[in-house]
Amino acid sequence: MLVAANQGAVLRVGILRTSSIGDVVLASACLTLLDQLQLPVEAVWLGRNPALQLLRDAYPNLPFIEVAKDPSIPDLVEQLQGTSFLVDLQGNWRSRLLARAFKKAYGKPTYHAPKAQFQRNRMILEGRMLGRRRPLSERALAPEQTQFQTMVQTLRTALLRHAPANAHPQIESLHQAVPRLPLPPLPPNTVWERDLQQGIWLAVAPGASFATKRAPESLFIESLALAQQKYYDAAGSGAATLGLVFLGDATDRVCAQAISDALAWRDPILNLCGTLSLTETARALHRCRILLSNDSSLGHIAEACDTPVAVLFGPTVEGFGFAPHLPQSRAFSVPIGCRPCSKHGKAPCRFGDRLCFAQISRPIVAEFLAHTLLTRPI
Repeated sequence: MLVAANQGAVLRVGILRTSSIGDVVLASACLTLLDQLQLPVEAVWLGRNPALQLLRDAYPNLPFIEVAKDPSIPDLVEQLQGTSFLVDLQGNWRSRLLARAFKKAYGKPTYHAPKAQFQRNRMILEGRMLGRRRPLSERALAPEQTQFQTMVQTLRTALLRHAPANAHPQIESLHQAVPRLPLPPLPPNTVWERDLQQGIWLAVAPGASFATKRAPESLFIESLALAQQKYYDAAGSGAATLGLVFLGDATDRVCAQAISDALAWRDPILNLCGTLSLTETARALHRCRILLSNDSSLGHIAEACDTPVAVLFGPTVEGFGFAPHLPQSRAFSVPIGCRPCSKHGKAPCRFGDRLCFAQISRPIVAEFLAHTLLTRPI
């Protein structure tokens, strides 16, 4: 279990993951693993805002070390004094420099999570060379391990080498460590929090890190309109009101407004894009029944708050390891062979038609949304 520094921890585990927001949220699965252990473990997390603040709010008793964009390696190493070992979940050249300096200063081991670069590059190369002449491979649709499972396995390997031998069976048996943001419940003290306590809410996150990863507005509009119709047809006259809440940063606000304006929505709509902190966004997602999003960090935040997601995959693929993991969640994509376009989905569509989004079935997305809205308990 995670303990504070003054409780005499047997192991002091350093965990390094600085960016991006979605990756940091996925890495929180390592904290879930440590919290499940029946032995005292102190973790210290090295990270960077804004994701670091989200973790601070979710884990207020956890020690944190803030890493600047241009960090002083010696200063960071000094703050890690007394750490039993360092787990590098970032895997870039700077994190490896820090790991090397830590090992040199204290003679303590470091562990690095594999990045699966070869497999991803192979999928990208196949997409570019073969294009739409063949369907997408199975490994591009379902990886052997998700990204967070890879990170958890790296931590588990380290623990098996450092924890007492009698704890090894327990460590090996823990296979349910998933990303978690255990934000404590707070009484609603804003208008939007009070609104989200009334009726049923469907969250929508139309943004993504790159414009090429954002599904066309028409995909959101048509899927949401059909979901609303299916919801009310199935629920009948006694249906609870079905509200829409748009979430994201300030750059998503205009897109959210365009989607909202195009919908003949009969119930409340809240456009909160650009108005909430990450922690407030997580709280809002926790109050929603489901999230419809692109392949973005908000999908990971939602699942870490126990809210299922419907994720629209276009130029990226589930095989990269970032697909939703909750049993109630689902990824939507089409198996055309030109996917993935690039490592992060940043490259523009070379065919100019964005068929990866255009062929996603609106009725199937809508059916899934409506079914979840009607059946998921709150």
